[in-house]
Amino acid sequence: MSIINPVSADGADDWQDVGFNTDILNLLNQCQGCVLRSTNYSDSNLAGANLTGANFIQANLSGTNFYGANLEGSSLFESNLEGSNLENTSFFAANLFGVKLKEAWLIGADLRQADLAKADLTLANLTNANLTNANLKGAILNGTIFCNTKTPWGIDNSSCDLDK
Repeated sequence: MSIINPVSADGADDWQDVGFNTDILNLLNQCQGCVLRSTNYSDSNLAGANLTGANFIQANLSGTNFYGANLEGSSLFESNLEGSNLENTSFFAANLFGVKLKEAWLIGADLRQADLAKADLTLANLTNANLTNANLKGAILNGTIFCNTKTPWGIDNSSCDLDK
């Protein structure tokens, strides 16, 4: 399978056709560096997709299955990922500022160096996730599940079911 990387050499991505990029993603389950701003992929299956450096700013990704996907260095600024399956997904150094992650499954997710400032993680499951050096300033953590979670403040086991 060929790799698609439509970002120009100078980093400008305004020329990109979102419709074309959507077609590439749907066809190949990958679209590195693509602009997919304000798209609607709610309830889609993007398991294992390679989306490194993709721009999903203000996209609707609620209920989407991203199991094992690679979103390293991607921007999901103010996107909606409520109820999404993000298990074993890599968000290394991704921009997740203001993202809605209510009730999302982030089990085993790689969130190292991710910007989660002002993200809503209400009832999200972060079991075995790695948030080392992540920015959580202003993040909403109401009911967030932390169990063997690597956080900026150390290993957090505050939500583990210790009776098992």
